Amino acid sequence: MELYLGIDIGTTHIKVCAADTNGRVVKTALRDQESRPVPGWGNCISPEELWDKTAACLEEVLSETESGAVKGIGITSMAEAGVPVGRDGKPLMPIIPWNAWDGAEITREEFPESLRGWGLYRKTGLLWHPKYTINQFLFLRKNNPRLLEQMDCFLSVSDYLLYCFTGERLMEESLACRTMLYNIHERKWDDELTELAGAAGRLPRVAGQGEDRPVLTKDMARRFGLREDVRVCTGGHDHLCAALAEDLKEGEVLNSMGTSEVYIGFLTQLPDQDLLYKKGIQLGRFQGKYYWICNMPSSGASVEWLRSFLSVEGRPVPYESLMQIERQVPSRVMYLPFVNGAGSHRTGHGGGHENRNYQGGLLNLSMASRPMDAAQAVYEGIACESRVILELLEEAGIGAEKIICAGGGTGNPLLMQAKADITGRSFLISHMLQATALGAAAIAGGSRMKRNMDADSEKETISPADALQEAYDIKYETYREILQKQYPMEREAGSLCS
Repeated sequence: MELYLGIDIGTTHIKVCAADTNGRVVKTALRDQESRPVPGWGNCISPEELWDKTAACLEEVLSETESGAVKGIGITSMAEAGVPVGRDGKPLMPIIPWNAWDGAEITREEFPESLRGWGLYRKTGLLWHPKYTINQFLFLRKNNPRLLEQMDCFLSVSDYLLYCFTGERLMEESLACRTMLYNIHERKWDDELTELAGAAGRLPRVAGQGEDRPVLTKDMARRFGLREDVRVCTGGHDHLCAALAEDLKEGEVLNSMGTSEVYIGFLTQLPDQDLLYKKGIQLGRFQGKYYWICNMPSSGASVEWLRSFLSVEGRPVPYESLMQIERQVPSRVMYLPFVNGAGSHRTGHGGGHENRNYQGGLLNLSMASRPMDAAQAVYEGIACESRVILELLEEAGIGAEKIICAGGGTGNPLLMQAKADITGRSFLISHMLQATALGAAAIAGGSRMKRNMDADSEKETISPADALQEAYDIKYETYREILQKQYPMEREAGSLCS
């Protein structure tokens, strides 16, 4: 039997799974990811601690599997987060997660206005946001030039683990795309942007598709009891690895639901890129294809916010209390799902109205309102924003015939039903375990790893209730009208793309 290991480094957890060539997960280990406040940086992750926990997960998995059967290791991780290393390969600063950087507001002033907007999107497929790697370089260039001078290479989280395992410095293309330093059409680091940021010569080589992968160092092979010919690769952006595990095809959509929620899909050919830009749909490259992505950073975050808002004696209310079947449908309350910011489809277009301008909240509360009215409103608000995204995709010429949902949010039946009812679409809920880590393992296995994970029989279908269609259409139009009044710049977004 051959086994392949998948390592998934997330914002909240570290997971390692072992899978056979049929895509069956035979063992999984998990550790909590810990972040701590670091003055000047934000809530950060220690690179050394991240490695130690990854190694502990790996040792746990290998203790219950046949280590000699392991043929490859694939690594996937949260995007944007990374660590600068010196010539000796040692980290120079902590890892800053995508949503936790204290220097974000400062970089807004450092990024030239002339380089934002269409020109930036045309090269990178991205709409400006402080989370991207280019902004960390700009921050260091102005505020800590000594550290920038010491930096030999910037590594994404996946790259850092690859370096620990193999001693090689390589970056996978989909992670390179999330730096805002990579030209997705020329498929190389962009000269103008790397020069602007002081990143020239400080970025790893982007691995070519199909090239030989590095093997474990002798020390690492000995430490974990693995063969010295075990090859290691970075699988890519975590959402994309999950899409690969789900065997996502062009015209299909993966709705990955966690603290933040994304809609993502693949393209063999680009539609009108100017139209994609106007709709706020971002682009990148993965496994030789283009991918598109839309995000909703306040999806799961909204549920967590409500749990805390309704807390009793400082303890968030249990999830079960927000899933009561007896409730008003549609809710009389309206919710704007922006407590953790808004997605790129609302905040892009180079118009200067970034996430900080969007605020979430509950509207139309009264003395008669109950916690379940608020909970149902939160689900409906998330669903309304989902419908906005799906309509934008259609307008941009991107198909969404089948929507596959994965992640923690799929465990909330009221949220999933609200999404189906308000969008008027069916959602397929995947019950695949550890899809992200499995996708990384599948990339490590290559053609030897058979993936039979696309059968609809393995998924639960959530369909819209016809009886609620008219009521929800009215609520959706009210939602749109409220946002147009509160954020009038949205109506002018198309004119900001010159």
